Amino acid sequence: MRSFAARAFAFFAGTVSGIGGVQPAIGQPVADRPALDWSFEAGPDRETFTTGFPQPDFVPGVTGRAWRSDGFSSSVSAPLTLSATSGFTASAWVALESYPSGYETPVADMIPASLMQQATKNDGFDIYVTPFGRWGMRVSTRSGAVRVEAKDPFPLNAWTHVAGSYDPATGTAVLYRDGVAVAESSARRPAPLRPATAAFAIARSWRPAPLGVFNINGVNGAYDDVRVIGTALAPDQVARMADAVTPPSARPSLTVPASRFAADLQRPRYHALPPANWTNEPHGLVRRGDTWHLFYQRTPNGPYKTLMTWGHMKSDDLVHWTDLPIALYPELQTRDFGFDMKGIWSGDVVNGPGGVGLAFYTSVNHSPNFYNPGISMAISEDADLLHWRKAGPLIDRTGVADFRDPYVWFEGGEARMIVGAALGGSGGLAYYRCADLADRRCWKRQPDFAPFAKMDIGSEIWEMPVFEKIGADKYILEVNPIGGRVSKYGDPTTRAVYWIGKWDGIRFTPDDVTPRMLDVLPGHLSPTVERDTAGRLIGIGIVDERRTPEAQLRAGWAHTFSLPRVWRLMPDGKTLGQSPLPALEKLRRTEGAVDRMVAGNGDTAIGDLGRMAEVEVRFDTPAATGQYGVTLAASADGRERTRLYYDADRREMVLDRRSATLATDQEGPQVQRGAYDEAAFGKPATFRVFVDHSVVDVFVNDAAAFSFRVYPTLPDASHVGVLSTGPVSARARAWRLAPAPIG
Repeated sequence: MRSFAARAFAFFAGTVSGIGGVQPAIGQPVADRPALDWSFEAGPDRETFTTGFPQPDFVPGVTGRAWRSDGFSSSVSAPLTLSATSGFTASAWVALESYPSGYETPVADMIPASLMQQATKNDGFDIYVTPFGRWGMRVSTRSGAVRVEAKDPFPLNAWTHVAGSYDPATGTAVLYRDGVAVAESSARRPAPLRPATAAFAIARSWRPAPLGVFNINGVNGAYDDVRVIGTALAPDQVARMADAVTPPSARPSLTVPASRFAADLQRPRYHALPPANWTNEPHGLVRRGDTWHLFYQRTPNGPYKTLMTWGHMKSDDLVHWTDLPIALYPELQTRDFGFDMKGIWSGDVVNGPGGVGLAFYTSVNHSPNFYNPGISMAISEDADLLHWRKAGPLIDRTGVADFRDPYVWFEGGEARMIVGAALGGSGGLAYYRCADLADRRCWKRQPDFAPFAKMDIGSEIWEMPVFEKIGADKYILEVNPIGGRVSKYGDPTTRAVYWIGKWDGIRFTPDDVTPRMLDVLPGHLSPTVERDTAGRLIGIGIVDERRTPEAQLRAGWAHTFSLPRVWRLMPDGKTLGQSPLPALEKLRRTEGAVDRMVAGNGDTAIGDLGRMAEVEVRFDTPAATGQYGVTLAASADGRERTRLYYDADRREMVLDRRSATLATDQEGPQVQRGAYDEAAFGKPATFRVFVDHSVVDVFVNDAAAFSFRVYPTLPDASHVGVLSTGPVSARARAWRLAPAPIG
């Protein structure tokens, strides 16, 4: 291991020592000096900080400073010597943002995370927590293992004083929460401890849980005042330790420090995304009054996908977002079973009768016959949708080969639901109606929603459907086909498609069964939609990574959301038009703005706008032949650059990423071509491009849209320009944009 100051491109950092000494303990209850005492105030003493980032994270603590773990790469450890006959007391203030991740397996096969431990398989002690919030302690003795487990789940989003003790003289193990014993071993005979020779560690289990290149059983939270004392304290002594301070709100302590990603050249700054780690499909975009809420797939513990939760953020303008606590997470109803124990998969959130929030989601478990998969419902009765009560499963996949991702609306005094489905021979939808939401059994399967076999593109299943009125008598059905002949980098490639057609309240009839591409080029998926106060339909999707898992591991985060798009029906009555949300203009900075005419051919530089920019190039007379467009994310020496242009001869939009990065971890085709519909969108005259580090959103003629990822490595790869193979005249305007960090 190397020092975090010398991390360079290595993933893990190493030992940091000799910067200060042992800090005084808060409310020291006994005269004995702790064998280990970390307050994180002045820096490390004997401890080793391990992290995948340039430096350890420090945040506000119960007093002074605390250490923030990232959930997957970080831990703190130090040598510790315990006596077999004296026992121990280990304690810490801990605030968890989320429960740890784990394998999507039955409970018996999961590997818990360790809040703190000095253990091997047969030695030492381990205070652990599981992906479902169960927590306890295992102590290894010469007479076998002693185990105690708390009855109630570990608290989230609050500072909690955790302590565990073992007295070899009586063979008694006690687990404490906030100074109160919550579990104690039954009477035993004396049994010496079997001390472990391994280091004592927090936020790292003695037994890792590998998943590809990741380890998935880290701890995502904050620690303060970690101590190990070489004797078993009495209950009143532990209580005095817990009562010595009144813990503050844990929210500042669980906020990811800006320093974690400060040097990351790829992380977006004005696109919505979680504060750290993994995100997947956004869904459940719902407006309550003037406030927008976005629910989304999230692994809060690392940049990988397993045991998904529902993240939650809100906004007043769809530009600036506030992060909120996790809305839904997998749970158990019995000792070893829960109807959504494999994860909270995608779905929809709507405003229900009486103003309650209703979340419909795909729940999965390990039962061969109990709603696996199923569509479940949760209810929120508070204005900010912070607290949810699960109502349980509503329907199972009877009648289809597989299904997931419900979309719900109200029509004719009842609730309607479509669910992405595998029909055995093609992708499609399962369709249901419910006249009384108070009755979980009200949902009744309906005849086919549309002629799926004629509409499909060779997929196995459709995901994330959207169904909305888009014109006076027109509706849009949008889905994301996957599987079968469809793959991320194949032909056909994974991307969102749609149909425009008529709806008679029973069946959707597309005007043309051949699907249209939501985006001109692939890269943007699974949009969620909601109407604003003016009735406009707003969509936000995911712009997924196009780099390796190893790169995502080094980054500590994966995927981002697109900029919000305004959807509308084009004048031809059969094409969806998409334009950027007008509120994005508030990000423009006036200083350094560019407004100039460009004439001639070849490549013409516009300027260095930084890694957060909006560029608008309006061609006075679009070329009838040849190529014209923009260059972006270009270095001054030209070693890195991305070219985006229209091929007028082939009527194709072209993305050329062959020189986009000097790194070797970019994935996918380096040149992409997509058919462009001049009849619907008009000949490309205006390119409006939003660049935010590694994500780019493009709007052509404020009608055609697409988003993609690029990963330039050079610090000055932030130049933009105009390109053409023939004479052009264009007006170029460009602005540096302000960051809109998640608050």
